[in-house]
Amino acid sequence: MVSSAYYLHVPGLLNPDEVIQIESQMATAVFADGKSTASGAALEVKNNEQMSGDTETLTKFQSIVIGAISRNEIIQAAVMPKIITPPIFSRYKTGMNYGWHVDSPVMAQQQLIRSDVSMTLFLSDPHTYKGGELVIQTETGNVAFKLNKGDAIIYPTTRLHIVNPVENGIRHAAVVWMQCAVRDASKREMLFDLKRILHEMYQKDKLSTEYLMLQQVYSNLMRRWIEI
Repeated sequence: MVSSAYYLHVPGLLNPDEVIQIESQMATAVFADGKSTASGAALEVKNNEQMSGDTETLTKFQSIVIGAISRNEIIQAAVMPKIITPPIFSRYKTGMNYGWHVDSPVMAQQQLIRSDVSMTLFLSDPHTYKGGELVIQTETGNVAFKLNKGDAIIYPTTRLHIVNPVENGIRHAAVVWMQCAVRDASKREMLFDLKRILHEMYQKDKLSTEYLMLQQVYSNLMRRWIEI
């Protein structure tokens, strides 16, 4: 984790049963050219495939991922997603990649959203393919991620990023964008820190004056910053 509000690694976002459900049907799913959802400069650098059509399999996969996000306490506390886009499931075969790009600030799928954070969910065992790292430009330099299947990385949509060429094997992943209830990432980080402290205090003495006062501060900051 670089920062709870900026770069959040979520191990085991999908449980083993959910990973198996997706993995068992991925080989027979229908994929099309990923350029169909790219726009602007991304059209020139996007070279992958994505699950196509409004199929029962795609709907099932999307439901699994959104359900996992909704029940994950860390994501809810750190990111505070207000709107979640339907996940896009991508496939990178040998030689495929996605060059340097920045995601769109506004996206229109089922509804219009401001894209505050992006999430990449890894769906392939990292030992089954070579290359294919997600590289994100951070404040301290480029950081590469190649996570275990079922793990996710959440990062600011404002950041340039790339998927390195897959040199061998197949890389499956899902991508999601979220609009946060609190737009400012630094404010989300402050609220997340308070939430963690409150949790520790609750375990020790949930009726203490200090706990109740801090709970009041947290609640008042939420009222000030949250966008309904």
